[in-house]
Amino acid sequence: MGFVLALLSSALFGLIPLFTLPMLHHGMTAESILFYRFLFSSLMLAPVLIVRRERVAVTFSELFRLTGMSLFYSLAALFLFQSYNYLASGVASTIQFLYPLLVVIIMVLVFHEKLQWSTVVACLLALLGVALLSGAFQPGQELNVLGVSLAFASALTCGLYIILIHVARLTNMSGIVVTFYLLLVGTVYALVFAVALGRFCWLPSWRDAGLAAMLALVTAVMSNLLLVWAIRMVGSTRVAVLGAMEPLTAMLVGVLVFSEPFDLPVAAGVGLIVFAVTLVMVGPRLFQRCRTDS
Repeated sequence: MGFVLALLSSALFGLIPLFTLPMLHHGMTAESILFYRFLFSSLMLAPVLIVRRERVAVTFSELFRLTGMSLFYSLAALFLFQSYNYLASGVASTIQFLYPLLVVIIMVLVFHEKLQWSTVVACLLALLGVALLSGAFQPGQELNVLGVSLAFASALTCGLYIILIHVARLTNMSGIVVTFYLLLVGTVYALVFAVALGRFCWLPSWRDAGLAAMLALVTAVMSNLLLVWAIRMVGSTRVAVLGAMEPLTAMLVGVLVFSEPFDLPVAAGVGLIVFAVTLVMVGPRLFQRCRTDS
């Protein structure tokens, strides 16, 4: 059951383009979409906390750490939404999926963790995958540097957010409470981003309001709740591997719903990145197991 929940959680995260792209096409800005996603998801999670009787009181120290985590969490989503303006949503989501690999690289460079052979191989495969997705090997196709940079920035800030989760050590708070505060503080961040950049806009129609509500419910509330339950059942490592469903779902949505291009280089790029991320997460354990068996 845990594997099913993990797959569903990952697939729901991958549905972000399904609700985001129509709002972008209707003239809404990425900053405003992010604001409504965080606002609606915070309001939806509040009753869940009440029903579960979760402890929501936080100390100043915990709030300070949550604020820092939420900044990177918000930036990761914002950069991803902005990249949809320049790249196919499936391509952008796949590049953003590099974040587990970036986490490992940062842990090696900053925290001096041991460099594994699988990390080196994964880096090379991931670079090749990004090159294929960006059209570097296709004659006559112009490389959209800004789009790739935004998607990569999303992966980097997401990786930093993951690292902050470990550094913050909020062991006294449940995953749902942490998620609620991340979304709540993220609402403030998104509003500040939108107003400061002069890009805030009201929801232009009831249809866009419905899309924003579904974006919040499906890709924030439901996906995070399923993720928490899945981790409790099968562990974080297996859940992380099953996260490969996220870029694959986003790619399917882009191709089937929005008629985004899907050719051999794109398919190869997606496959290389998914394999690279899977390798960096399970490679060391497989290598250790092989050494033990031998």
